[in-house]
Amino acid sequence: MSIIARELTKAEEAEIIRLKEEGEVMLQTDGTPEERVAKIAEYIKKTSPDLDLAEELGYVLGSLYGEAVREKYNWQWLFVSENDLEGYAITSKDHGYTFMVHDYFMQVIVQNKPDNSMVLFELMTDMTGNRNGFRMIG
Repeated sequence: MSIIARELTKAEEAEIIRLKEEGEVMLQTDGTPEERVAKIAEYIKKTSPDLDLAEELGYVLGSLYGEAVREKYNWQWLFVSENDLEGYAITSKDHGYTFMVHDYFMQVIVQNKPDNSMVLFELMTDMTGNRNGFRMIG
């Protein structure tokens, strides 16, 4: 099944920025995209996030991470859906990839999955796929 995508509304964009700013305060960072991604990785590695806050943390960390990707690599936010999965994703039409970052960080927290977000961030310049096609990351 193909991925269906739409652009975000102004209200959705504003909420992602608000969540990003909340993450900057929480992690005490407002530096470069690389610094923010490193702070996220450090936070996940050194803390045991409260599972009751997994959804909220997923949105905060995902928004902070996604904004770092947008700023560094010029990806854009879209609302995507594929089968039963839908949500906000940072996406590159040029590279043909989409990454549902909020869901990714929720899974890292709830399922105690390894966090590979820093490595992925560094590899994004080398990712190639189908232009205007979307492969899911994560």
